[in-house]
Amino acid sequence: MGNEFPGQADVPTRFPFAGTCPATEPCRTTRSTRVLPAGLTSRIGDRAEELICAATLVLARKYTDSTAFCLGIRRTTWSPADPAHDLVASMPSSLRVADHLASVTAALRAVRAPGPGQEATSRIVCVLDGPAAASGAELVVSHERSGDGALALHADADEHRFGAPFAQRMLGHLEHLLHQLCDGGRPTVGELRVTTDAEVGQLRALNRTEREYPREAGLYQLFAEQAAARPDAVAIGHDDGPTSYRCLRRQAEELALLLHDRGVTPGSRVAFMLERTPRLLAVVLAIVRLGASYVPLDPGTPAERRAFLLADSGAGLLVTDDPRVTAGIPVLDLTAPRTDTGEDRVLPPPAGPEAEAYVMYTSGTTGRPKGVMIDQRAVVRLVRNTDFADLSPDTRILQTGALAFDATTFEFWGALLNGGTVVLVPGTTVLDPARLRAAVEEHRVNLMFLTAALFNQLVDQDPTALAGCHVLIGGEALSPDHVARARAACPTSTFSNVYGPTENTTFSVAQRITGTYPGRIPIGRPIANSTAWVLDRDGAPQPLGVPGELFVGGDGVSTGYLGRPELDRAAFVQAPAVTGGRLYRTGDIACWTEEGLLDYLGRADQQVKIRGYRIEPGEVEVQLGLLPDVRETAVVLSPRADGMPALRAFFTAERRLDPAALGARLAEVLPDYMVPAAIQQVPRMPRTRNNKIDRGALDALPLPASPTAGGGRAPRTALETTVAAAFAEVLGVASVSLDDDFFRLGGHSLRMMRLWNRIRSLTGVPVELGQVLENPTVAGVVALLEQGAAGTVTRPRLVRRS
Repeated sequence: MGNEFPGQADVPTRFPFAGTCPATEPCRTTRSTRVLPAGLTSRIGDRAEELICAATLVLARKYTDSTAFCLGIRRTTWSPADPAHDLVASMPSSLRVADHLASVTAALRAVRAPGPGQEATSRIVCVLDGPAAASGAELVVSHERSGDGALALHADADEHRFGAPFAQRMLGHLEHLLHQLCDGGRPTVGELRVTTDAEVGQLRALNRTEREYPREAGLYQLFAEQAAARPDAVAIGHDDGPTSYRCLRRQAEELALLLHDRGVTPGSRVAFMLERTPRLLAVVLAIVRLGASYVPLDPGTPAERRAFLLADSGAGLLVTDDPRVTAGIPVLDLTAPRTDTGEDRVLPPPAGPEAEAYVMYTSGTTGRPKGVMIDQRAVVRLVRNTDFADLSPDTRILQTGALAFDATTFEFWGALLNGGTVVLVPGTTVLDPARLRAAVEEHRVNLMFLTAALFNQLVDQDPTALAGCHVLIGGEALSPDHVARARAACPTSTFSNVYGPTENTTFSVAQRITGTYPGRIPIGRPIANSTAWVLDRDGAPQPLGVPGELFVGGDGVSTGYLGRPELDRAAFVQAPAVTGGRLYRTGDIACWTEEGLLDYLGRADQQVKIRGYRIEPGEVEVQLGLLPDVRETAVVLSPRADGMPALRAFFTAERRLDPAALGARLAEVLPDYMVPAAIQQVPRMPRTRNNKIDRGALDALPLPASPTAGGGRAPRTALETTVAAAFAEVLGVASVSLDDDFFRLGGHSLRMMRLWNRIRSLTGVPVELGQVLENPTVAGVVALLEQGAAGTVTRPRLVRRS
């Protein structure tokens, strides 16, 4: 303990949740006071200075969720202009409380007023011998005794950085810690608790989410009950016509017999790669009917990655509706003619809730995607008798995202297990507000999930497309401005913020948005039969307003990662007695607000979200590092002017490499949303003082000129020049040639929405979004515009883009 500590550059000096002071003059301070109980005062005796200082250090350690803190120390006899003495304490969880107290006592004996010219580092100050001002401090803790011997704690806090309720709670936490330090019942620092018993009770109340639901029933049993109760009700809405529950059940049973003949039995895994047609739902039902689990694959997945997913999942069969698909395992093409209906054979009883429902893959830090196993009970818990959405026979859910995205769990089963309707539309429909509005009206859609990025794009173009719907928004932090505009444009709509990792079955926390927010929109409270806890590094609950890592639990928690026990041990933990049950460690930082809502603050690691997809930069770094001659790699999430962040990759090599060629190679092994929009070679990786790659310095580097943009045929006509300028504007590049591919230059479907609207605005020609998606070059779009002006545009064959 002292002024020197290994890695001191990383030692916290202030509370991370402090607000900002808008005043140009020094922020006014307000004092909060707490008189300690007589019994505690008696036990403290004449050791107030060291005990209060030691408790303040532990408090700061818990509040910053670190293992060290730099606390400012002052005495009342010093000049107000003198800076505080920096006392740096190392407090690992295993540190004995007795040793901590001894170290503090020894350190305080050595405290002297800093010499002339010295500056204090810490913004949290402890005055040892009475109340006193501390120049530059955001929070000052002190104590004083009254004439009758009573001991009072004071907190002088900047009024804009810390509110009075926080200061009062903080003094209560100090008192709670002083009790523990005096009692000696907790031998190590890691066992000390900041949160009081009353606060733990409040947090438990927020997690009392138990509701009755059919937890002993399997998916197919519940679907069959709905089919029997309302056989003629519409199960699937589609452009080709509705599918009734009776028809869907018959198709599922027929497909189950076919799959059974192909060797699918309870415990099998069946991969599928299918288009959005009613047959898709029949396949999903047939798989779970047999007690097998499904592994959804996006048709746009690169072949090399698809082969890995099939091998890693252990799938014994790939079901598809594309005759061109081949794989290293048996392939069942549903478009091929069949003669055996299997009507004379009987299927085994449907599986129960413990059976695995599906395996869905997410990005992995080691360079390998990881398969998340979800059982049937977890899915039932999500959609039966829940509270985040009204799910009933009147529910009509629009399926909006990629079929390998876990929102499909809510979309498929939220309808089919409640007698409602799943509405399937082409992928481009949700990118076009006019077509989306038409689909909502035609199919009477009243519920949908949108990623935050897609929601923002739709609101920018025409928020009225969402009229009359309950819109669940998630995947990334919400934009308060976009939500406010949508609410104003759609007074009959409801908007909810939803949060949840794949490892806790789609949604864990939700909040219906009923007001306006000048800052972040809270993610809400745990949904039915789910829990959410903000814990410190020692596994103890954090109090209101104090950040920690978010852990989620309940009946939705995954059974683990497929074949990755080492990842299971790190991610799935048996909770302390206070929280109960098994929890998933999300890696997200959050805190409870004064209103008892969860506020998402960011990540504890490097994981990022792009268009709702969870991405581990480490997986991209590993794949880039595997390419010939590449040495060091780093991938960062970089903000863009259009509000849609993008991945930037940096690498070192002993010779000059072609970034475009590296990008093309990455596109062969990574899905398109994981391929960096910019790849840049640097002479060396910048480093922090602790010799870590300085990602902030990398992101501050100017974007390189695109290696391909503008390098081909130059625009010649006025129309070509106009379209090329629109491409460059949306992509954020200096120029674009006639033959540059929009997607190879870092474009994606949401940016294509902007390009499409820009082109229509500039030219007045009514080309369709699907046509632009299928012709993503300047030359291709110009040809479409010329055909459109001549009245000869043909309807496109829609293609899938993530």
